[in-house]
Amino acid sequence: MINTENETRSFLQAKLSDLAKKVSANMSRPVAKFIKHMLFGICGTGNASVHNIAKNIKDNTSTKKTSERLYRNLGRVGLNQELQAALLDVISPKIKQDTLIIVDESDIEKPYAKKMEGCKMVHNGSKSMQTNGYNLLNFLACIENGKGLNLLPISSDLISTDIELDSIKQIMHDMLVEIALKFNGKGLFVFDRGYDDRKTIGFLVENGMRFIIRGVGKRNIKEDQIEKDFKLAVKEMQFQYELPGFKAGETFRCATRRIGVRTDDHPSRKANSVDVSLVVVRKFKNKAQKGKDFYLLCDFADPSMSEHDIIQQAIIAYRKRWKIEEVHRQMKHDFKWESMRLASYTKLKNLNMLMTISLYFVYSCKDAIEMIAAAFPKIICFRKKDWGKLHKFVYYRIAQVLQICLNRALHYDTSPYRYDKVEPLQMKIRLV
Repeated sequence: MINTENETRSFLQAKLSDLAKKVSANMSRPVAKFIKHMLFGICGTGNASVHNIAKNIKDNTSTKKTSERLYRNLGRVGLNQELQAALLDVISPKIKQDTLIIVDESDIEKPYAKKMEGCKMVHNGSKSMQTNGYNLLNFLACIENGKGLNLLPISSDLISTDIELDSIKQIMHDMLVEIALKFNGKGLFVFDRGYDDRKTIGFLVENGMRFIIRGVGKRNIKEDQIEKDFKLAVKEMQFQYELPGFKAGETFRCATRRIGVRTDDHPSRKANSVDVSLVVVRKFKNKAQKGKDFYLLCDFADPSMSEHDIIQQAIIAYRKRWKIEEVHRQMKHDFKWESMRLASYTKLKNLNMLMTISLYFVYSCKDAIEMIAAAFPKIICFRKKDWGKLHKFVYYRIAQVLQICLNRALHYDTSPYRYDKVEPLQMKIRLV
């Protein structure tokens, strides 16, 4: 196993160089160079500041000229879309039929920004208030392997509703189609209750996409083309399935049934509808009901699944949805997104995509966690007993290691291996 610091450093540099080549394969050499510098800069400095990255690049030009070059390339129209398509191509072989793809919105808070293009009031979910900034539409893949659950950011779009012609919902629908095409229909989309709306459910069913949505529990349902009160329908269900809860001593009593969901706003009896599975979960602790019911609307496009299998898969999948919140926090914490100052909307969207690819690289390095832990034990796990935590949420520590391993690479525009194989005190002799 590769475990020395220098060997691990070279391995990680080569791994990021390979990713940079893949996402820039169809671009010109200057643009490809820019992408490589930005990815190494973001991962190596822990900061997406273009000026900060430029200061660390030693390419025989001044920091000012390097900054100008980076800013110029960052303004390339359509770069975020090219990079997004390339990243999906990289990820596609890793996606299986039941791979969870979590969809969620977040925000970039810019309370004091006055000259940033498209900046407007957005809802800050963590503070439950309106603030100046931008919306983020994020997609996260949860991949099960022999080493546990690995998270992979696969898409992020920075959105200003003042500039975009389409709504956030329409942008999301377009992205769902692109992901479905790139992944050949594989994947199971998971949404929070904010996506429990008729148009989204109708869109998912009509396009043959497998999904789970946390239900609000307020809509009427349709049975035999007749509208029925949601709460009344739940009362009629038989809670004959019992599963372990999320907390110690907690159990879930569950029920499921096929229901019709109206796909338009007109409440007539002839209104179009689609059929989905409704899963109702009741929480019990020490045999006493505790808390409110929660609802999951889902469609696995598999008529052979039993009711028990539908309930179990829906609950297990939805439980993992919260993990995207941790990814949001890391993006803001490790890459200091909310401290960035770029006036151009195009540059902001491109930088957001470059940060997404950088974060994808951080998370993909979990596949080599044993090697990284052996080379940097004090960072990855401070005590031997912590080795059992290596396959949990260790991405913050991986990001720390990458800063050590990649920052020095910015000082060289050469092969990622060359300088690690040269002793620092060795004389350099030119042979003519």
